[in-house]
Amino acid sequence: MPKLKYGDKTAKALDNYIKDYKIPEWPSYFGKAAPVIDFAKNYATMLKKDLEMSDKFFHCKANYEATSRGQYGEKTAQKLSNLREYLDRNIKGDSLETSLVDQRANVRGRMGAKAGKSLRESCPTHHTKYK
Repeated sequence: MPKLKYGDKTAKALDNYIKDYKIPEWPSYFGKAAPVIDFAKNYATMLKKDLEMSDKFFHCKANYEATSRGQYGEKTAQKLSNLREYLDRNIKGDSLETSLVDQRANVRGRMGAKAGKSLRESCPTHHTKYK
């Protein structure tokens, strides 16, 4: 059996991670904080899983989940994504190219949710699908 490259290993691990995926349901008392929790949980999961080149998938997934919560969720996702990219560019020193690829992943997640697509259809698990 051929050895998997890191991108293939990551995709396989992410495929397994979302195998029985359902949009998280937060208790009603979280209300409008639910999209923020989606972002925080995705970031924590990305760090915990520590999978090479999975950043774009988690950008996409957080935006997908937040936008699935309706118009407020979509607006929150846009604001959080823009703030994150602003901080990454101006504090962390990310390149404009890195920021643009992140933003495309963010938009991809939001558009998929708005179109009623599944997470799997909206957010590819292999990093080469994000350009």
